[in-house]
Order: sequence, then structure tokens, then C-alpha cells
Amino acid sequence: MKLEVGLGLSLVLAACAAPQARKPLEEEPFVLSPAPPPRAAEELALAGTRGRTPIERIGASRRVPLVHATIAGRPAMLLLDTGAFDHILEGWFAHELADAEASGKSANIIDHANRKVPVDAWSPVLLALDGWGPVGTIRPLATRDQTPGPRALGIGGLLSPQRLAGTGSPVVIDFVAAEMTREDEPLAAARLAARRLSLGTAIRCGASYIVAGAIEGRDARLLVDTGAGSTDLKASSAPGRALAGRSAVSREIYAIGGAVTTRILNDATVAIGALTLHVDVPLVDDTAIRSRCASDGVVGMDVLGTCVLVLEPTRMRIACD
Repeated sequence: MKLEVGLGLSLVLAACAAPQARKPLEEEPFVLSPAPPPRAAEELALAGTRGRTPIERIGASRRVPLVHATIAGRPAMLLLDTGAFDHILEGWFAHELADAEASGKSANIIDHANRKVPVDAWSPVLLALDGWGPVGTIRPLATRDQTPGPRALGIGGLLSPQRLAGTGSPVVIDFVAAEMTREDEPLAAARLAARRLSLGTAIRCGASYIVAGAIEGRDARLLVDTGAGSTDLKASSAPGRALAGRSAVSREIYAIGGAVTTRILNDATVAIGALTLHVDVPLVDDTAIRSRCASDGVVGMDVLGTCVLVLEPTRMRIACD
């Protein structure tokens, strides 16, 4: 079985230990409303106490989004990761679950550098999110390596929010309000309207949400990845190859499959929808693959940190401050 997983825990250590100075958004070309439109404000005021779970942000630049959960009766912190195909446990946490055991089956997941990483399939366990309620029975996949960083931070695994975006009301991730909710369409639309800049719509492809953007003027298909601390490009991609000559300063980041070498595009212009900003963009040394849902890179929490994401079965709508 082959599963595709986004960056996941790969930039947790980098986000916590090595924050980068960021320039403010280029707001000059846009007319920005000082407050939500009246109808949007009215809809938001009518928000009830539906199923919702708080989002905690950790790290020096508060980029790493976590949700609190209970798995097989044990409290856990999970990385909120739209780049993940499925819910995945860290090996250290899976081995400490009293009611779970390895099934003897294995799988390969694809990490951020397109490397195959073996994982073990575990017996079904119950998952519930604080404030949201039971999610149901899941068949978790557990990494074999007990990565020290996530364990030191108490992160037990990944939560894939698109797994919650089935039929019915959309799943809304609101980083400004610091919560994930399931809401009716009018309220979800009101949250989007309350933000100043639209990033447009990301299209669901397989387990991923892909949005069209540009980095340094080069068109790029970007995976929307809340598990990534930084927006980046794969070195093997067309825009990555075109911009390689502008990169400098090698450094390592950590993916599920281990260390990955990157070079940095300093102060690169990133444009997605109505949003334009300057950030340092890593070029990730990856293994080139062909896939219908392959992306050129990811848009990470350096861009998404002030956004609202509305997840539906076939699309994700995004708007940011």
C-alpha cells in the first residue's frame, strides 16, 4: 500500500528552533477593509457552540499548529497537518498506548523529499478531539523511528483534517480565532469574508489540496500544508530548477524520513491569489517522481498563519489577513 503524506512533522524543529525574519505583506496594491462586511460580522456573531476544537500554536514564531486529542483513552497533542494523507502516530506514542498493538502489516508513506518511509499499521483505536467530540475508530499508521524532536515537544502524531471533511458541513480551520470547527456554509463563508485577502480556491487532488501560485514570477502548483513551517519548492520541480541559481546557504530540515538538504531563496516573492509577500523559500533536495497529484512545493504556515481555510470534499477556500 502506498500512501502520500505531506511535510507533517518535518519542519517542527526548524520552526521552533530557527525562526526567520519576515517582511510584512505588500498591502500597497490592495484596498483593505478595516472591518468585516456587515453581513459577515452578523453571521459571525450568530456562531453557536458547535463541534469545535482549539488550536494551539507553539514555537519561537508560533507557527506549529496543534490540537489536543484523546487516543485509546490517552491524552495526545497532534500536529494539525493538511499535508498528511491520514492520521499518523509517532512511533514513541504508539508504543505507549496500552490498548493498541501492531497488526503486523506495513505500508510506505512518501515524505516531503519524495522518499519512501516504512510505517507499521496498528490495530484500530478510538480518536476524539477536545471540544469536537469523537472522530471514530481509526487505523493508525506509526512511524518506526522514534524521532527525538516530536517526543521532546510531546507531539504524538499528525491529524489530517481533510479526513474530517466528508459529506455535510465544511471543516473550518481559523488560525486567527485559533480553532477548528464544523460549520454550516453561511458561517463558513462569513469567516472567509471577514479576512482581507483571498488566496482563491485550492483543488482537491487525491488526498491533497493544490493551489496555483507563483514564486519569483515562476508558476507553481503548491500543496496547502499546515504541517510545514515554511513555504518551499522542490529542487526537482520546474520552478525549482529555474531558480536554483539564485539560491544560497545550505541547511538541513527534518522530514519523517530524516534530514533533508535545502538551499535558500532569500527574500523571494510569493504570490497566491490577491496575496503577495516576501519570505525566504527553501529549495528542498528531493527525489523526482511522477504523479497526477504531484506538487512543485508547499505553501506553509509562514503564509497561512493569519488565514481561514474552509475544507470541503473537492476544494479548499482560503482567505487571509
